[in-house]
Order: sequence, then structure tokens, then C-alpha cells
Amino acid sequence: MRHALILILVAVITISVILIIYRPDLLEDVWLWLVGLIGPIIGFTKAIIKSVSNFFKSLDHA
Repeated sequence: MRHALILILVAVITISVILIIYRPDLLEDVWLWLVGLIGPIIGFTKAIIKSVSNFFKSLDHA
């Protein structure tokens, strides 16, 4: 699971850097939305990770 999260993080960073270099006008509006929504995004991500880990723990006990 961690490998997938690391892969997704690297992909997002790479795409962001490419867009910053070649098309900074696209990111101008998007980053304001991300800054505003970072709290709910983090909370939603934590909830998903917790539910997935509980699911895998329930499979181990069964």
C-alpha cells in the first residue's frame, strides 16, 4: 500500500513540476482550490487509509 502511495505522490509532483515549467497559467487557479481544500482532502485520505487498513486487518484475523 505504501508503494502505491509513494508512486502516486511522485506522479503528482512530477506533473506539477512539468506544468509549472511549461504551463504556469493552468496552475494559477488550481492551486488556490487546493490550498482551500487541503484540510478536507487530508481528512478524507486519512479516513480511506484507516478503512482500508481495518479491512486488511479483518482479513488477517479471518
